[in-house]
Amino acid sequence: MGLNTEQIQPQLIQFALGFDVSKATITFFDTHSGEICTLENSKVALKAILKPYAGRLDTLAICEATGGYEDNLLDVLGDLAIPAHRADAARVKAFIRACGANAKTDAIDARHIAEYGLSRAESLPRWRPSQPREAKIKLLVLRRTDLVSMRVQEENRLKAPRNKPIARDIAGHITEIKRRIEAIDKQIETIMSLDKRLKDRKAILQTVPGIGKVIAPVLLALMPELGHIDRKQAASLAGCAPHARDSGARKGRRFTKGGRRQLRPLLFTAAMAASHSKSHLATTYKRLLAAGKSKLTALGAIMRHIIVIANARLKEYHIAQIRLT
Repeated sequence: MGLNTEQIQPQLIQFALGFDVSKATITFFDTHSGEICTLENSKVALKAILKPYAGRLDTLAICEATGGYEDNLLDVLGDLAIPAHRADAARVKAFIRACGANAKTDAIDARHIAEYGLSRAESLPRWRPSQPREAKIKLLVLRRTDLVSMRVQEENRLKAPRNKPIARDIAGHITEIKRRIEAIDKQIETIMSLDKRLKDRKAILQTVPGIGKVIAPVLLALMPELGHIDRKQAASLAGCAPHARDSGARKGRRFTKGGRRQLRPLLFTAAMAASHSKSHLATTYKRLLAAGKSKLTALGAIMRHIIVIANARLKEYHIAQIRLT
């Protein structure tokens, strides 16, 4: 995922291209001409049809994140210098529901995606490609997350009484999964050691209470925006921002929700470690408990503190690097 830090200039965006992406085809809608077209999801086909839009700063291209099927499109948009935004599918769907639309086809979806982008051009961040090393680390981190999940499942199976006849097989699989996790950790460490910026950012994250050598690279991979956004955006992306539930005179309990689903378990682990450390965050945790807050609420607050501190320290590093150039 690229850094969504550079804001599109709202006064320049007058038109939008909405793309409905699938594995084999892409359907796009142009708000300026009203043209709807379906083509093969290949760089050759995309470049041929998008060439007339090259360098058009008054046009914003929008597509949804589809797990990688949008990569050809984003690469071509980057090559042709066409401003682009990769949208959160949940936000686009909420926009479509708000429009009262019930019918669904590729052409209709492309039109709605274009309208979504055009109506929010002021605030939508421009997509930027990840650096090759950052992209590889992200793939390794996601694979590691999958393996950790498999390990937990197998460990639970090993404890189940009925699985005693196959316990040896399960234990062997757990050993193999642990070996693969260790191998991925070494790959991540090697890649980071070859990149000064990544190595510096990792070291800075490790100065934050609760963030260790395992969590730091995962956080960098899953939230590359850290250091380039404000504290509220950081908490929201991490799913740590409390959301009000008030109505009239009633003041409802605030809940954290949304954000990137892989980050919350990560930050919960960091908060647990920080709450038992000798840091100021442990003091904050104890103060919240003394004030009558539940352990879960107090840990949620520590999670938010951790991500805000991490963002602030990386921002200081980013500003210092700009001054040096």
